[in-house]
Amino acid sequence: MEAAGLWIALVAACATLAGAVFTYVQARAATDTLRDARDARDEAREARDESARLAGEANTAFIRQAEAQEEANRIKREEMTPKDWSAGEVGESKYRVSNSSGEALLVSEFDVTPDATANLLTIESSHQDGRYEYGDTFTFYVAQIWGPSPEKLTIRYRRESDPEDDQRIFHISL
Repeated sequence: MEAAGLWIALVAACATLAGAVFTYVQARAATDTLRDARDARDEAREARDESARLAGEANTAFIRQAEAQEEANRIKREEMTPKDWSAGEVGESKYRVSNSSGEALLVSEFDVTPDATANLLTIESSHQDGRYEYGDTFTFYVAQIWGPSPEKLTIRYRRESDPEDDQRIFHISL
Protein backbone atom coordinates (compact mmCIF):
# COMPACT_ATOMS: atom_id res chain seq x y z
CA MET A 1 0.00 0.00 0.00
CA GLU A 2 2.89 2.18 0.44
CA ALA A 3 3.58 1.99 -3.25
CA ALA A 4 -0.01 2.91 -4.00
CA GLY A 5 0.17 5.85 -1.59
CA LEU A 6 3.42 6.85 -3.20
CA TRP A 7 1.82 6.70 -6.59
CA ILE A 8 -1.13 8.71 -5.41
CA ALA A 9 1.19 11.26 -3.84
CA LEU A 10 3.25 11.42 -7.05
CA VAL A 11 0.12 11.82 -9.21
CA ALA A 12 -1.22 14.42 -6.77
CA ALA A 13 2.13 16.26 -6.89
CA CYS A 14 2.10 16.16 -10.69
CA ALA A 15 -1.50 17.37 -10.72
CA THR A 16 -0.62 20.14 -8.28
CA LEU A 17 2.40 21.10 -10.39
CA ALA A 18 0.28 21.04 -13.54
CA GLY A 19 -2.37 23.13 -11.76
CA ALA A 20 0.29 25.57 -10.58
CA VAL A 21 1.72 25.88 -14.11
CA PHE A 22 -1.79 26.30 -15.53
CA THR A 23 -2.61 28.92 -12.87
CA TYR A 24 0.68 30.73 -13.56
CA VAL A 25 -0.01 30.82 -17.31
CA GLN A 26 -3.56 32.02 -16.72
CA ALA A 27 -2.40 34.65 -14.21
CA ARG A 28 0.28 35.81 -16.64
CA ALA A 29 -2.29 36.08 -19.43
CA ALA A 30 -4.69 37.93 -17.11
CA THR A 31 -1.89 40.30 -16.03
CA ASP A 32 -0.96 40.96 -19.66
CA THR A 33 -4.63 41.52 -20.51
CA LEU A 34 -5.01 43.86 -17.54
CA ARG A 35 -1.89 45.81 -18.62
CA ASP A 36 -3.22 45.98 -22.19
CA ALA A 37 -6.60 47.15 -20.89
CA ARG A 38 -4.96 49.87 -18.77
CA ASP A 39 -2.85 50.97 -21.74
CA ALA A 40 -5.96 51.05 -23.92
CA ARG A 41 -7.83 53.03 -21.24
CA ASP A 42 -4.96 55.54 -20.98
CA GLU A 43 -4.80 55.89 -24.76
CA ALA A 44 -8.58 56.35 -24.86
CA ARG A 45 -8.33 59.11 -22.23
CA GLU A 46 -5.56 60.80 -24.20
CA ALA A 47 -7.63 60.51 -27.38
CA ARG A 48 -10.66 61.88 -25.54
CA ASP A 49 -8.66 64.83 -24.21
CA GLU A 50 -7.15 65.52 -27.65
CA SER A 51 -10.59 65.24 -29.21
CA ALA A 52 -12.02 67.70 -26.65
CA ARG A 53 -9.13 70.12 -27.29
CA LEU A 54 -9.62 69.92 -31.06
CA ALA A 55 -13.38 70.31 -30.66
CA GLY A 56 -12.77 73.42 -28.54
CA GLU A 57 -10.46 74.86 -31.20
CA ALA A 58 -13.00 74.05 -33.92
CA ASN A 59 -15.76 75.67 -31.86
CA THR A 60 -13.65 78.79 -31.33
CA ALA A 61 -12.90 78.94 -35.06
CA PHE A 62 -16.60 78.49 -35.82
CA ILE A 63 -17.50 81.34 -33.46
CA ARG A 64 -14.90 83.61 -35.12
CA GLN A 65 -16.23 82.63 -38.53
CA ALA A 66 -19.82 83.37 -37.46
CA GLU A 67 -18.78 86.75 -36.03
CA ALA A 68 -16.90 87.58 -39.24
CA GLN A 69 -19.97 86.63 -41.28
CA GLU A 70 -22.18 88.83 -39.10
CA GLU A 71 -19.75 91.73 -39.59
CA ALA A 72 -19.68 91.13 -43.36
CA ASN A 73 -23.49 91.11 -43.38
CA ARG A 74 -23.58 94.37 -41.39
CA ILE A 75 -21.12 96.01 -43.79
CA LYS A 76 -23.12 94.80 -46.79
CA ARG A 77 -26.34 96.16 -45.26
CA GLU A 78 -24.64 99.51 -44.71
CA GLU A 79 -23.39 99.53 -48.31
CA MET A 80 -26.88 98.79 -49.60
CA THR A 81 -28.55 101.36 -47.31
CA PRO A 82 -28.53 104.88 -48.71
CA LYS A 83 -26.47 107.40 -46.80
CA ASP A 84 -28.54 109.65 -44.57
CA TRP A 85 -26.98 112.83 -45.94
CA SER A 86 -25.29 113.75 -49.19
CA ALA A 87 -23.19 116.88 -49.32
CA GLY A 88 -21.46 118.73 -52.09
CA GLU A 89 -19.86 122.05 -52.85
CA VAL A 90 -22.15 124.10 -55.11
CA GLY A 91 -20.08 127.28 -55.31
CA GLU A 92 -17.06 128.92 -53.82
CA SER A 93 -17.36 128.26 -50.07
CA LYS A 94 -21.02 127.28 -50.54
CA TYR A 95 -22.23 123.76 -49.75
CA ARG A 96 -25.59 122.02 -50.10
CA VAL A 97 -26.58 119.07 -47.92
CA SER A 98 -29.55 116.85 -48.81
CA ASN A 99 -31.49 114.26 -46.87
CA SER A 100 -30.86 111.13 -48.93
CA SER A 101 -31.97 108.61 -46.31
CA GLY A 102 -35.41 107.85 -47.67
CA GLU A 103 -37.11 108.98 -44.47
CA ALA A 104 -37.45 112.06 -42.27
CA LEU A 105 -34.38 113.13 -40.29
CA LEU A 106 -34.61 115.19 -37.11
CA VAL A 107 -31.55 117.44 -36.62
CA SER A 108 -30.80 118.32 -33.02
CA GLU A 109 -27.54 120.23 -33.46
CA PHE A 110 -25.00 121.64 -35.89
CA ASP A 111 -21.48 121.80 -34.48
CA VAL A 112 -18.45 123.50 -36.05
CA THR A 113 -14.85 122.44 -35.35
CA PRO A 114 -12.83 124.22 -34.10
CA ASP A 115 -15.31 126.00 -31.86
CA ALA A 116 -13.63 129.39 -32.28
CA THR A 117 -14.55 129.37 -35.99
CA ALA A 118 -18.28 128.77 -35.54
CA ASN A 119 -19.10 132.39 -36.43
CA LEU A 120 -17.44 131.88 -39.85
CA LEU A 121 -20.06 129.32 -40.92
CA THR A 122 -23.63 130.33 -41.79
CA ILE A 123 -26.40 127.77 -42.23
CA GLU A 124 -29.44 128.68 -44.32
CA SER A 125 -32.48 126.50 -43.87
CA SER A 126 -36.24 126.93 -43.85
CA HIS A 127 -36.51 123.99 -41.45
CA GLN A 128 -36.54 125.77 -38.13
CA ASP A 129 -38.01 122.70 -36.42
CA GLY A 130 -34.99 120.60 -37.51
CA ARG A 131 -37.16 118.17 -39.46
CA TYR A 132 -35.83 117.31 -42.91
CA GLU A 133 -38.03 115.14 -45.11
CA TYR A 134 -36.45 112.96 -47.78
CA GLY A 135 -34.98 115.28 -50.42
CA ASP A 136 -35.01 118.41 -48.21
CA THR A 137 -31.81 120.44 -48.22
CA PHE A 138 -29.98 123.14 -46.35
CA THR A 139 -27.12 125.31 -47.52
CA PHE A 140 -24.17 126.61 -45.59
CA TYR A 141 -21.47 129.14 -46.36
CA VAL A 142 -17.94 129.29 -45.00
CA ALA A 143 -16.46 132.79 -44.74
CA GLN A 144 -12.98 133.10 -46.21
CA ILE A 145 -10.65 135.11 -43.98
CA TRP A 146 -7.06 135.07 -42.93
CA GLY A 147 -6.42 132.91 -39.91
CA PRO A 148 -8.16 129.81 -38.69
CA SER A 149 -11.17 128.59 -40.62
CA PRO A 150 -13.74 125.86 -39.94
CA GLU A 151 -12.43 122.33 -40.52
CA LYS A 152 -15.55 120.28 -40.00
CA LEU A 153 -19.32 120.60 -39.67
CA THR A 154 -20.94 117.93 -37.53
CA ILE A 155 -24.66 117.22 -37.76
CA ARG A 156 -26.25 115.45 -34.79
CA TYR A 157 -29.55 113.90 -35.77
CA ARG A 158 -31.76 110.87 -35.61
CA ARG A 159 -34.01 109.13 -38.04
CA GLU A 160 -37.68 109.62 -37.32
CA SER A 161 -37.99 105.84 -36.81
CA ASP A 162 -35.11 105.78 -34.26
CA PRO A 163 -35.69 106.00 -30.50
CA GLU A 164 -35.46 109.57 -29.21
CA ASP A 165 -32.20 108.96 -27.33
CA ASP A 166 -30.50 107.37 -30.36
CA GLN A 167 -28.36 110.12 -31.90
CA ARG A 168 -26.40 109.73 -35.12
CA ILE A 169 -23.51 111.87 -36.29
CA PHE A 170 -22.59 113.01 -39.81
CA HIS A 171 -19.30 114.84 -40.41
CA ILE A 172 -18.58 117.13 -43.35
CA SER A 173 -14.91 118.00 -43.78
CA LEU A 174 -14.38 121.51 -45.09
